[in-house]
Amino acid sequence: MTSMALLGYGFISDLHTRAARAIGVDVVGVSGHHGDKARAFAERHGIPSSTDDWRAMVETTTADLVVVGTPNSLHHEQTLAALEAGRHVLVEKPAALSTAQMTEMIAAARRADRVLAVGHMWRYHPAVVALRDAVREGRYGRIVRTHGYGVHAQWGPAGWFVDGALAGGGALIDMGIHAVDTARFVLGDPAPVRVQASIGRGAYGSYEVDDDGLVIIDWADGVRSLVECGWWQPKLGGLEAETEVFGTKGSARIWPTMPPIPEGYVHCDVDMYARQLADVVSACDRGGVPLCSAEVGATALSIVERAYAAAWSG
Repeated sequence: MTSMALLGYGFISDLHTRAARAIGVDVVGVSGHHGDKARAFAERHGIPSSTDDWRAMVETTTADLVVVGTPNSLHHEQTLAALEAGRHVLVEKPAALSTAQMTEMIAAARRADRVLAVGHMWRYHPAVVALRDAVREGRYGRIVRTHGYGVHAQWGPAGWFVDGALAGGGALIDMGIHAVDTARFVLGDPAPVRVQASIGRGAYGSYEVDDDGLVIIDWADGVRSLVECGWWQPKLGGLEAETEVFGTKGSARIWPTMPPIPEGYVHCDVDMYARQLADVVSACDRGGVPLCSAEVGATALSIVERAYAAAWSG
């Protein structure tokens, strides 16, 4: 059974730890910039080892799998170090700050013969899989277009998420990338052939990264996808990663009854992360390619990169 170590002690690492517990994977260590916070995280979750030295963690841990949940600007360096130390890696999205960095990471994984997976967890949600299967079966005829959402309503992040140097962007790379990848998954993972975008900075906040945007993707199969992304929006047109398909025989969306959100509903639940981790662990232990493969992460990142380039170039 694969064991794992965590780089980062934030919200996402908490979810990965709970997911590991749900499927019986041992979490043997956690590292983070502030040693006291890493120690507190370890004590809270019963993790035996903690440190503020992430490099020492990846080089000396007994874990087979390293989960990278740090600020985006660290993903490239930390993933390369873990792969070179002989560890499998599950890195949170976006996998890197650029496709050039991602190319290096994929090459390193191949050299080390290790699994490199990217945290596109919506591929494991039963409702998302159900829509993908219905599209595959032709229930809605030939799909013409999709409409997706990666939006926070009446809320937005702070800290490194709004620092372009650390995050690589704003709402698009934070939230929109989920809707981009979900649309691609539902359509059967076609290749993107054209990306257009209109993206706004400072629409709802004083920071310089984007907080509102529209992205249009033309896929190789002829389908077009519109993705809305943003923070602090006045309302939700759809939950995170919501995707609606429009076909020649009908339309459907992943969560047709929401919003409004029912009281007590948890959208990003642990079960989804547990299914993702189980798939990655299976690839580590027995071989194969997980649904959240390096190619999946690279393609989603390339679309985001092309969208920013299209928008900022005018």
